Amino acid sequence: MWPFKNRPKLASSEEFPAVIGAIRDKLRSHGFTAEADRLHYSVHEGVWTTSNQLYRELFVALKMIRRKTPDLPRDIDAEIGRRIKRINHICRWH
Repeated sequence: MWPFKNRPKLASSEEFPAVIGAIRDKLRSHGFTAEADRLHYSVHEGVWTTSNQLYRELFVALKMIRRKTPDLPRDIDAEIGRRIKRINHICRWH
């Protein structure tokens, strides 16, 4: 039996860029340009061999955004928190 068959997904492959793009757009609209650019790069310009590498990069990027920008609006912070939790649940690195 394939061990990853029933693993949850962050979004389908068609929806995935939009899920991260929504956070990116919210960050940009509130003046967090560098943070938005990092997410954009991770999804649209980065080259990842596996989806696990992409998830890891997004996990680190989202954690760093939360850590370095304590003045995030609550809705953005909550959305980032949900994505971090979801990625962590999907990949189970720990």
